[in-house]
Formats: sequence, C-alpha cells, structure tokens
Amino acid sequence: MATTPLIRTPQADGGTFYTFSSSAKDLSRTLNNDELKLVFSKFVLLNLPDFDRLPLDFGNYQNFMQFDTIDGAIWNGGLKGDPNVNFTESLQNYALNIEELILSDSTYDNTTNLTVSERVFFKWLKECGAMRFREASALEKSTGVTTPRFVEEDEVLEGTRQYRRVVRYIGEIDIVNNVDKAGEAYTELYINVPTEVGRTPTILFDSVSDNNYQPSLRITGTGPNAEYIAGRNSATVHPQGLDIFAFYDYDQALQGPNAAGYTDPNANWMDEPTPPTATDSYFTEPSTFSSTTNVNIRKYPADYNNPTGYTGSAYVRSEFDGISVDFNPNDYQQITSDATISTIPQFNGTDLAESFEFNAVLIYYDMVDLSDSSKTKTNLYGILVLDNVTPTTDGGFIQRYPKFKPNRVTGQNGNSYGFKLNLRFDASPGTAGIDTIVNDYNTFSMGLFSDASAQLQASAQIFQRQQLELADIELRLAAVENTLNSVSTSAFLQSQINNLQTQIDNASLAFASSTTLLDLIAKNSEEIQNLANGEVATTLQYNTDVVRQGTGITVNTNTPNQIQISNAVQAYNLMVPLDAGNVQITATAPLNLNVVNPRVFADLGTYTNMLRLDTINQAAGDLSIYIDDTDVQWRTGQTLRLTFNNVPLLGSRNIKIYTDSPSRLNTGSFGKLAATIPNADLSTLPIIDLICTEQGVLNFVYDIVK
Repeated sequence: MATTPLIRTPQADGGTFYTFSSSAKDLSRTLNNDELKLVFSKFVLLNLPDFDRLPLDFGNYQNFMQFDTIDGAIWNGGLKGDPNVNFTESLQNYALNIEELILSDSTYDNTTNLTVSERVFFKWLKECGAMRFREASALEKSTGVTTPRFVEEDEVLEGTRQYRRVVRYIGEIDIVNNVDKAGEAYTELYINVPTEVGRTPTILFDSVSDNNYQPSLRITGTGPNAEYIAGRNSATVHPQGLDIFAFYDYDQALQGPNAAGYTDPNANWMDEPTPPTATDSYFTEPSTFSSTTNVNIRKYPADYNNPTGYTGSAYVRSEFDGISVDFNPNDYQQITSDATISTIPQFNGTDLAESFEFNAVLIYYDMVDLSDSSKTKTNLYGILVLDNVTPTTDGGFIQRYPKFKPNRVTGQNGNSYGFKLNLRFDASPGTAGIDTIVNDYNTFSMGLFSDASAQLQASAQIFQRQQLELADIELRLAAVENTLNSVSTSAFLQSQINNLQTQIDNASLAFASSTTLLDLIAKNSEEIQNLANGEVATTLQYNTDVVRQGTGITVNTNTPNQIQISNAVQAYNLMVPLDAGNVQITATAPLNLNVVNPRVFADLGTYTNMLRLDTINQAAGDLSIYIDDTDVQWRTGQTLRLTFNNVPLLGSRNIKIYTDSPSRLNTGSFGKLAATIPNADLSTLPIIDLICTEQGVLNFVYDIVK
C-alpha cells in the first residue's frame, strides 16, 4: 500500500528539500525501460506569501498563506503556535497525501509520462488563498496558441486589494553531475541565476486535465484509518511529533444551516448535498478547470462545533485548477514577436525583466521518451525551501532573498545566485538528510568547478593589480625622462646654482642688522598680547565665512564685521493633505468621508507639523491618515497636530494614523500604526497632537488637546 511520507519542519540553517512521490515512481519506470530517461531540466523561483489571515469582513484581500482555510485542518486542531509546524503539516497532510491517494488508486494510469505532482502542489497553494489567476491577454499569449493560457493576477502592492505574485522566475538546469564515491552514488544539480537577469516578465500557466487529474474528481480516504494520511494509523509516531491526520477538503459532516452544513454557501465549492455523499475526501474543481473566477469564502466556528481557539477563516479562492507552468517559449507573445530572443532565459535578460525576491525553488525533470519525443513531459520533482519560517505576531514568513538586475542607466550592480543540490536515493524508510560530497575523480564535479572558478577570479584580481602598478611605473618613468630632457647642458645647471646663491645673499642682507629680526619678534608679541587682553585692533578683519547656517537657522553677513543669526522656524510646518487620488484637499475640494475607507496622505516636514483637513459627508469607515516619512524621518519629541476646518461627521468611526512609508521596520509600506484615536475621545472640532516618543522604532503617544 502507498504511504504518505513523513517530512520534517524547515531547518534553520541551510535549505530544506521536499520531494514528491511521483518522481520515485518515474525513477522506477526508467530502471526497467530502456526507452525512458529521467533528466533534470528546469527550475522555478517562488516568493511564497506571508503566513497571515484575512478578517471575516474582508477588510483586505491580500494573498496570504492561510493554513486553516481547509476543513481537515480545522477539524484536526487548527493552527499551532509554531508557523513551521503549520507549514509542514499542511504540505504533508494535504498536498503529499492527495498525491499518494491518487497514485494508489486502482484506476491510476501508470503508462503516462505526466504526473500529478505539479497540479497537486498549485492546488494546495490556491486552497490556502496564496494564488489567484486571470486569463492571459493577447499581449501575453502567442497568437499561434489556440487553447487558453493564464497568468497570475496583476501585482497590486498598496490598498485593500493587494496581490503579490508567487511564481517569479523560470530557469534551466545547466549542469547535472553524477557522483560515485566510497560506494555512494549522488546526483549533483547546479542551479544558476545569472547576474544579468531579472524576473521572468510574463509567466504563463496551462490548465491540464487527464485520466489521473480531471474535473469533478473525488479522492477519498477509505478503510478504518481514513482519518490518517495514507498508510498511517494511530500507532504511527512522527519523528517531530507532528499530526498525521489527513487535511481533507471535506472531512466530516458540518453543522451550518446550508448545503453540506456550511453557513456561507460559497464555502461549498465542491457542491456537496445535505447530508453529504462523501466525507474524508479531496475534490478537484467541478465541471471545468478553466474558470478564473475568484470567490470570497467565510468559514465559521459554529459549522465545526466551535473548536477551541478557532475564530473563523476568510479567504479568496480561485476556481482555476489543473495548474501547470507553461515552459514552451513559443507560447509567449513577447518572445515570438521579438526576433532577438527565442528562449525564456533570453526573455529574463530583456528590459522587461526587473529585480525581484524569492524564498523557494521548484525543481523539475523531463520524463524523456526516446522512442517518441511527443510523449516527453515535464514534471515537478520537489521544492527547496531556502530558510525556516520566521514567526511574527500574525503568523510568519520565509526569509526572502533579493535578486537585483544590473541597471545600465544608473550603473547599479546586479547579483547572482548559485545553488548546488545533492540528491541521493535512499531505500531506508523514515530517514532523510542531506550529504555534501565533492567527487575527487571527476574534473566536472561542481565542487572542483567552484574551486577553479574562485582561483580564476583571484588570478584576474592579481592581473588587474599588476596592470595598475605597471601604469604607475610608466607615469613615473615619463616624469624622469621629461626632467632629463630639460637639463640639456652643464651650463644650464651652473646657471640654476647661481640664481639660488643670489637669492640667499639677498635674504642675508635683510637680516644684516641684529635688531631687525628682534624688532619684528617684539612687534608680533605685542599684538598677540593685545588680542589675549581683548584689545582688538581696528585694522583686524573678521572672517565670517566660517559661520554656516543650518536647518531652521539663517545667517546674515552682509554688514561688514557683523554676523546676524535668526531663527527661521515658525510655530508649525503646514502639511499639504492629499486624498487617495492624489488630489489636494481644500475647502473647495474637501475630503469625502462617505467611502469604505476614507484616506488622507501627507508628507512629514521638519520640526512641528500641522495637518488641517476639510471634510464633507458622514464617515462610512475609519478615517485613515498616512504620514509619508520617506524624505524626513521622525525624531524623538517631534509633534504632528491634527485639526479640522469644519466639524468632521465621524459618527461611530475612529481616526487611525499610519507611517513608515519606506518600510524601515520591514512591515510593509505604511505598516506602522502610530495611533488609533477612538471616536469616544473626539469632540465636535477635535485638536489632536501626535508625539514621537522613540525614533527609529517609531513609538508614539497622542494627546487630545480639544
């Protein structure tokens, strides 16, 4: 019987690699079939989203990774305190378990070269609310492609409908090395992200359906141990104590008022009746895979008999399914329409490619059919998570690594990344690890290759230094030659000596009398003593150039021998308020409060600031004020006074003030909530002082002056 692998949490030092069971099945097929060959071919860089949650009222729609959106995860204890555990249990008990159940099904087609691993992986991400899609436009999909293609939603980095794309880069695995040492066999994969590239400008996805993964598919756990992942039972002990309960799309009958027991009808995307016809089941999308509709789904504690600690879940679910990355460059309109490029790696180096961040790597292989090239398929082998999960107040995140593309205009340097992955096939169950080895007998070993590259770089640096030294010697030699050329005869030298002797004689005459030098010393001593006594001669000139004006201080030196210093700082630096559309807020163009989220933007000035607002209408949501501190940073003791030119009709709404526009605290743009002024503390015409109590970490207090 098939068995879902037990995996460990991401390790703190170095990356952690998880493989899919389908790859082991394909490897076995190559051992007894001379016409099949497994070749590592491609990789994809991911930016897995932060682990966070959406509010039940959908105050924002950002694509977070939410591990309690899946019914089975809710029924089996919900979120744990450690985000590393939440990530690992979800990957193991959902994605890896779906794949194992599909592989073990009696109807599974073993003859196909296309596995289900990639489609299962992206299904897991979208069921967690991490990915959303749209159909590709005519500028993205080549005109020669007759079937639909898809892309992720457009990136939106501000506002309530933020979306950050997950799949960032497509690359090719250039070097694969087989290592055999001390009776151990390894496969070395070298993953290179060159300096000159940026993110892949457009990444297409295809919707793939076959006998093994198709619409309206129900994958059900059976037998007395159906509540556990495949091949496991109550006696199974996880090496790290993680749960081994299966996280099904529909685990057991719910208790809500609508079909299948959901309070929110949208949550019943699998179209289960009441009572449900299937429990302990996974489902593919009903009817079709090609819909890109997004559905807002809420799940309520009462539906699940009010589990301890569970307060509900909200997420945006995409109906797109059968998700597979399109690696064919001929399907990309931007490639086929540009005669200078023909491959995706070349596409990554165009002006359309920009700098990006990533935190995980997908490894792909080609299942090559030597007898029929049309049957060759590209499959997902596994995922390399580059770091463990860093916990935060709201969840956590996996450390991201920036990939900078060189800028030919500004001269900004780029960077590159190289990953070496050593793979060893181990028949021992329940063991996992990473061994590092350098093949001493193979000159193409990546270890030796890296050492050779380092030596070449050191040699190049020595050569450059020698070039500089040689250039300096040439300059010095030229100076000596010029000097020698100017000294043509001994008579010229004698003339120079005579001139020097004449100058010495003239200087001696100036001090022929012993009293001349003594009188000069006495005069200087007298003038210095007068300065010490405060007696300044009228002939002494003042040097006012050493006095400089600073911020808030003006210096006037127009009057001879006088310096006038003045304070240029007024009581308040008046701020210019702008609305969400970047239009200035004035008495003739007041801020409309009757919107879901009325917002005001203003730049922070030096010293004390005043923000005066004109408003109209009754507030429909909290008034959010965003203080841009990009150019002027907050200082301890700095004050911002907020006033209104008319009575703000806030009703029951509050005032919230945000800052840290450049994300110096790494919480996102305007990620620092400086203050929330509750409505109960506000007068009809309030005056509020916001004071910075600690710069750098941006701590604030506020005073209600009126």
